[in-house]
Amino acid sequence: MDQFTSILEERAPVLASIAVVLVAVFAANVLFKNDYLSQIPLIGSEVGDAEKRRKAYITNGLDFYKKGYELFKSKAYRLTALDGDRIVLPRHLLEEVRQLPDDVINIDKAFDVINEHKHLDMGNRKLTEFMIHIIRGDLTRGLARINPRLSAETAQTIQEELPPCDDFTPVVVYQTVLRMVAKISGAIFIGPELCRSEDYLNASIGYTLDFLNAVNKLKQWNKRWRWLGRYFTPEVDKLFKERKKAHNFLNPVIKQRRADMAAGKDMPDDALQWMLNKIDETGLSDDILAETQLNMSMAAIHTTTLTVTMILYDLVVRPDVIEEIRKEVRSVLAANHGVMTSHALFEMKFLDSVMKESQRVNPGSLIRFQRYVDKPVTLSDGTHLPAGYMIETAHALTVQDPSVYRNPEKFDPRRFLDLRNGTSEDLLKYKNKEQHQFVTVTKDFMHFGYGRHACPGRFFAANEIKLILARILVDYDMQMPDGLTERYANINMGPDAFPDPTKEVLFKRVKTAEK
Repeated sequence: MDQFTSILEERAPVLASIAVVLVAVFAANVLFKNDYLSQIPLIGSEVGDAEKRRKAYITNGLDFYKKGYELFKSKAYRLTALDGDRIVLPRHLLEEVRQLPDDVINIDKAFDVINEHKHLDMGNRKLTEFMIHIIRGDLTRGLARINPRLSAETAQTIQEELPPCDDFTPVVVYQTVLRMVAKISGAIFIGPELCRSEDYLNASIGYTLDFLNAVNKLKQWNKRWRWLGRYFTPEVDKLFKERKKAHNFLNPVIKQRRADMAAGKDMPDDALQWMLNKIDETGLSDDILAETQLNMSMAAIHTTTLTVTMILYDLVVRPDVIEEIRKEVRSVLAANHGVMTSHALFEMKFLDSVMKESQRVNPGSLIRFQRYVDKPVTLSDGTHLPAGYMIETAHALTVQDPSVYRNPEKFDPRRFLDLRNGTSEDLLKYKNKEQHQFVTVTKDFMHFGYGRHACPGRFFAANEIKLILARILVDYDMQMPDGLTERYANINMGPDAFPDPTKEVLFKRVKTAEK
């Protein structure tokens, strides 16, 4: 002990110097970071401190973004979101930022923050990479082969999920579409038999809703206390329990598939089999394979259900638009021998325009292009992005900006069709008019993201949405209940807007539709 004390005394000056240097470096980093941030205007400072701003964001998020967009359309600004201060970038910087390498602007770390991966035991990088590989390499490339089967599954599922509707019958749209999307997606993910199993539907739908609930409830806690709040959030416990149930359902399915492969049987053409054909070379376990199936279902089910519900809410109050879509679908089918091939879906350009216009009017989230700044970087206009901060852009305000789209307050079903045809003035001056397709991503329309990390499943999602809408609109009439004439209002929460999941629409089978 005396020897240890003696060594400390001898080296005390050196240790003290090191401590001073470390403190100075830390203080300098904090000061420089704060100095850089002070040059970026803060929206909502009048509300009070960071915690007050965070709570105000939950109810007044749209107001903060609107104020920032109006005041600083061509300049970055800050606001306090649920996870701390975020830097909101103007549209003109996005082309520059999207070209930065992933070790500077990191999407994986952004997802970790957004989805609370640290507290929900998610964010496995190998799993994510494997899922994206399957989506890009097998699902998207196989769409031409898959679409006729997807079309047949869609027709069958709609008949199963909608009541007979011999007369106008009330249907809770969101819940019905949710089951439709789970079954139709599941037919391609896990096969047409298992996708109709209530165990599968409960696993895929339940996991999706439980995950969203867990994230939303956890974010109500202050960021610094979420590690503790996780243990006092029942929705998190429910997520873990339901995840375990889902694995218990999927693991025997995977085991049986492996046995069938070993026996030399003809194997199905679905995502589960594509995964099994490749997973051994990745070194991933069957448990990870089951988790990948769940994550793929979650990605497909949630956004597609919201999109279809939004579009149906937009259409039910516009019977003239429904009739025009119906004519287009029938014409395209007649020209394609009654089969909804990839080419047939591409030719449904008016329907494509309606889908995109619904996204524009109902962008779902105010923000897109969320990234985590891993390394500090200074942009061409002098904006400095310090490491450790989240960046984003106010996507919803861009697509409703009159300098981007004429008369943005109006729902114009032909807007993007006319832009593609060149029959209306394109304020964006795209050389390639196909940039106005539903699946296309640009800095002006980021519903599916932007850059090399844009949603890889958007082509499958677009086909599925078109198939569902085409089949419903050809086979059913729709109207609002109780003489209502206005579209159902969306529910706003923080930066997000959702279709009301409780609302009913009346459906009636079209007499000329096939029984």
